[in-house]
Amino acid sequence: MENFERYFLHEKKIHLENISYETVKPEGKITQVKLGVKDTIVAQLLKNGVKINFNRAVNFDPEGIFSLSVTFSMMMIFDASTAGEVDWKSTDIAGEFRNSCPHLLTALMSRTSLMIAQITAAGGQNPLVTPASPVPAPAQE
Repeated sequence: MENFERYFLHEKKIHLENISYETVKPEGKITQVKLGVKDTIVAQLLKNGVKINFNRAVNFDPEGIFSLSVTFSMMMIFDASTAGEVDWKSTDIAGEFRNSCPHLLTALMSRTSLMIAQITAAGGQNPLVTPASPVPAPAQE
């Protein structure tokens, strides 16, 4: 789809949707952990537009220290002048958003990254700063 944004009004509303933080006590002694970061984009079709949810989940392997999930949402309201041009029910809205709106995706990711850094620094430790850009999926082994 060319120019995904033309189907929506210029004004976009971004909201903090959800934060989940849980301290995890590891079983036994752990000497080394691997940080895992997973990004997910989900789109919800509404009567007057779409709601894009961007979630970043942070955890450790093996499980320990904490697990953290932050979700920001963006409301995109349909532009009445383009009504009927797209069959939204058969469109991969999340995929179109991911591929066509890097500046809007970056707006969600930068807020998410900042929130994760603030939460992880709240206990007096160094903040965990995750990228304000997409985290590539891990390679399949």
